Amino acid sequence: MSSPVLSPASSKRPPKLPPKDLLEAEIYIPGIMMPFSSNFNFTTAAEAIAKDRAGRRGVLPTSHREGPRQVDDRPDVYEAILLAPGENKIDVEVDTRLPSAAIFTFHKEDHTLANMLRTRLLKTAHVIFAAYRVPHPLTPNFQLRVQTDGEVTPRDAVVNACQALIKDLGILSREFTKEYELRKMANAANQQQNIGE
Repeated sequence: MSSPVLSPASSKRPPKLPPKDLLEAEIYIPGIMMPFSSNFNFTTAAEAIAKDRAGRRGVLPTSHREGPRQVDDRPDVYEAILLAPGENKIDVEVDTRLPSAAIFTFHKEDHTLANMLRTRLLKTAHVIFAAYRVPHPLTPNFQLRVQTDGEVTPRDAVVNACQALIKDLGILSREFTKEYELRKMANAANQQQNIGE
């Protein structure tokens, strides 16, 4: 007994269409059996930020998915750089275990400033020891421990290192700006020369 042979035309089945009410109410994409709503909500950046903040506080309406609600406890971005009212930028604690030593706690700063200060302090003649640590990676502060030979106080050493860093960064800024402007002029001259040819 032979099996019936299907011709190519008869092997194709008509595509399965969604119900008529679904076609009228929402966008239907063939091959995907999930309807997509045609109602788009456009929001401004300010509204999106407000919704994001409200969502982190748990004020948004519940979603259509079942399951536990997750709370986002990330601090706002500005909290990492702006000091709170009454908060000092630097706290100084005299280290009583070592002579001429102090621990400086810098608030709202990170490894960038800490490493520059440590490096600059180690180049100073009267500084014996300089190191820093970040107590926790999620808190924007670091502790800088400085020990001097006694001719200069640790506070004066840090102030001098900060002034030297400001001077060095000013030189870097001027040199970078000068080099950038020179390259821009050279590129403009090359473009003019290429157009003339």
